[in-house]
Amino acid sequence: MHRLNSILIVEDEVIIAQDMKEILQEVGYNNIHIARNYQQGIEILKDQTIELALLDINLNATETGIDLGCYIGKNNKIPFIYITSYSDEQTIQDVKQTKPSGYIIKPYSKELLLATVEIALYNFYDARNNRHTEIDFNEEENSEMIFNNQLIIKEKNNFFKIKLEDILWFESDKNYILVVTAEKKYTIRCSLKKMLDILPKHMFVRCFKNYIINVYKVEKFSMNSIFINLQEIPISRTAKEAVLKLLKVK
Repeated sequence: MHRLNSILIVEDEVIIAQDMKEILQEVGYNNIHIARNYQQGIEILKDQTIELALLDINLNATETGIDLGCYIGKNNKIPFIYITSYSDEQTIQDVKQTKPSGYIIKPYSKELLLATVEIALYNFYDARNNRHTEIDFNEEENSEMIFNNQLIIKEKNNFFKIKLEDILWFESDKNYILVVTAEKKYTIRCSLKKMLDILPKHMFVRCFKNYIINVYKVEKFSMNSIFINLQEIPISRTAKEAVLKLLKVK
């Protein structure tokens, strides 16, 4: 049975949120975050490595669980399940556009909740494993993918798994990228744009035309440059707002 790094529950009713949390904890899902509204959900998605989200639709605010489902689909690429009292035709049509991994009508049962979670996870990871097998292990070219918070790259005839948290920065050199960790540098044939597309947006940002940095590895910074492992890396004028935002500078 797959056990996640982290689950997000977005539910404005505290009793229901706590009930779902306890049900999930009973079977071993122990790292669970609870948000009561859209904004809290976004903050957790940016700050934590979430692998599954359970979303109430009516959050008693302007932004709904469907809005959050749209955000997850665009930014996080993880399975999410709606848990709601709504089953009217308009709600169903709105929900379909976000392509959720499941839809549970309240009141739910423990068995239904757990079964829906397990099926959603199985389908998501099975589909991703099959897709990566077809695309990323091509004998004719270097390829890369993200799986289980690791970057899997092909360098010459070997495959390497690099934990995302160990990567300091990516540096481009024409058609190649250096993947820099504290211990080693890997060379892969790839563009920075392609690499940025597959990296988690809360963790990596393009700070200059030939650099993508891991914001969690920044030791110090100014308005024009950042320092990682004693290396000074410039910040371009066009990237400054995005970089400073991730570094929590107002």
